Amino acid sequence: MVKAPKADLRDYLRAIGPDALVELVMELVEADPGLRRTLTLRAATHGTPDVKELRRVLGALRGRGFLSYGRSFDYARKAGEVLDALDVAAAQSPQEIGPLYRTAIQHLTKTTEQADDSSGMIGDAIRRAVAGYAKACRAAPPADPAELATWMIDFQVNGPGWPEVPIGDFADGLGESGLAVYWQHLTDLAGTRLGSAGQWAVRHLREEYLKAIAKDPDALVAVYAEELPQAYRYVQIGEVLRDAGRPVEAIAWLRRGLAEADQRDHRIDLLLAELLTGEGDDAAAAEVRWMLFAERPDSPGHRALLDAAERAGTLTEVAERANTHLHGRAAHGGYHADALVQILLDGGDVDAAWAAAGKYQCSTGKLYQVAEERAKTHPADAIPAFAHRVEAAVDRKDKKGYAEAARLLADLRDLHERAGRDYPAFLAGVKETHARKTTFLATLARAGL
Repeated sequence: MVKAPKADLRDYLRAIGPDALVELVMELVEADPGLRRTLTLRAATHGTPDVKELRRVLGALRGRGFLSYGRSFDYARKAGEVLDALDVAAAQSPQEIGPLYRTAIQHLTKTTEQADDSSGMIGDAIRRAVAGYAKACRAAPPADPAELATWMIDFQVNGPGWPEVPIGDFADGLGESGLAVYWQHLTDLAGTRLGSAGQWAVRHLREEYLKAIAKDPDALVAVYAEELPQAYRYVQIGEVLRDAGRPVEAIAWLRRGLAEADQRDHRIDLLLAELLTGEGDDAAAAEVRWMLFAERPDSPGHRALLDAAERAGTLTEVAERANTHLHGRAAHGGYHADALVQILLDGGDVDAAWAAAGKYQCSTGKLYQVAEERAKTHPADAIPAFAHRVEAAVDRKDKKGYAEAARLLADLRDLHERAGRDYPAFLAGVKETHARKTTFLATLARAGL
């Protein structure tokens, strides 16, 4: 039997004529709010933008109670459609559409305070709205740049802490007069009593202005110095002066930080060592590297220490001193021994790492790591460590643990064979020990063990 061809929907729509088609679409619009919004936005951006209609549609983004995780996706999609329309309209009339972006930012931000936006989609829409507003302001600077400058600051200082309204993106729209008002308003706020969140926001905005607009390292240093002796402020001062090509001053500030900071911050030492090396003071750099290594010995720090000592001409004595220090710590066992084992591994001395792991009883994780290297040349030595990992995996009593145990037992088969050991007997012992764990045994069977 030959099937009749399906009706061509396009032919039907063409045949019914424009008036009937309009009526049909209006019927569909009445039953579908999403379609109504889409067509309304299309109509509002067709030809000369209908600012009044766009403003009305924006009202749909106003928060109305808590938004669950699932509903937040629908809201974000709706926001995206509105922003699409604003982008189209702003290309033609940035002066008129710019304020609508601000309204969108405010509605979206307010909504996130009562929404589960774990997906980040509403947050993405907010950042998009900020970018659109900045673009519109660049295309058509506002008639009152002072008002824009004040709004940008107050919105961030008095708001929930998001979104960021980057001063660099709005600089062209603000112009010189707006930027002057912006900085003055920040200066005035810095001298008032604000909550901790407000104070942090003002400090952050001042910092960003000095970085992006004023590009004044001395003023930025002064801002950071207001919060001394906070340790990280010394780091930031050092970075500013380094980037400004003033390493000697940076070194002086960092040395102050070592003596005055309210807490130990190894970032001070790291930056100081970098700058001292750059200035050719290798002996001083090696001393700083030693302080870092002595407090937190690890493989990168050990390498940096030896490099600095080599440049300073003291490699032999520093290497011996570091070795003594590592063995002294390792004698405490456990994680204290891990640095020594890792440094030996990274240096390619697997035999010494294996010996140290056994002598000092390093952590289990580090023992497994060195056992994997030892297995390449001494399979018999590595068997006990792999067997211990099997028991630990089985003891988790879940599918992932059993699957890991099966993979390890496959590795153990190779180790036994290479070492000339009786793998069937070993595997039989494992199965007997865990005979009541039927799920584990079934996992082994599926793995062919």
